[in-house]
Amino acid sequence: MYLIANIIVCVCALTGFIYGGIKFFRPRKALYAQMITLSLGCITFGRLFYIVRLLTGGNISDSFQLGFLGLIGSLMFFFSSNFGTVNSLLDDGSKAFGKYRLIALAAPLAAVIMYVALFLLSDVSLLWKILGAVLTVFVMEASYFNLKHLIFPDVDFGVVKCLRPYNLLALVYSAAIFVECCALSRGNELLTLICCCVTGLTAAAMMPTIVRGIKKWKT
Repeated sequence: MYLIANIIVCVCALTGFIYGGIKFFRPRKALYAQMITLSLGCITFGRLFYIVRLLTGGNISDSFQLGFLGLIGSLMFFFSSNFGTVNSLLDDGSKAFGKYRLIALAAPLAAVIMYVALFLLSDVSLLWKILGAVLTVFVMEASYFNLKHLIFPDVDFGVVKCLRPYNLLALVYSAAIFVECCALSRGNELLTLICCCVTGLTAAAMMPTIVRGIKKWKT
């Protein structure tokens, strides 16, 4: 069942990766969209590692797998796209926006609480406690800016409103892969499949959402 789940995610992410590559990897195209495209590439290659491992008779729940790095890579690009290309345009660090920065802390705080409850204090192996901790750090970084840019007001540029659907999808993606890792650590195939379906749908929807958002912003 987990093989089918990973194939679903891989196909959805690969579709978005190809679409994003065609649309944005050209001169003078948005760096923001290029980073999201690369995040979908990380998802694709990460899932391919899982698929190959499963097809060759391996068990991906009892040892570290390189496919896990695909999850981390996608979160790094989510973080970099918001922090490196958009955040400085929106937030000048003034006290007027302090409440939005404070509210956005709810996302990383939720990640920490979930890690403590689902990994640290639960009866899972040391490997999954470590993997869960690593995943939590990167989820915290990415989700903070996804939530911040979801609630931040449009002051001058109008970019926040256009990219809100993407930031919502990115938050759902982060939550889904977190719960998926929790389910995988416990061998819960049904929950794993559900999480992978959610992950696949969000991955497939991200690039069309980015394309519409950037088009709306420029018009």
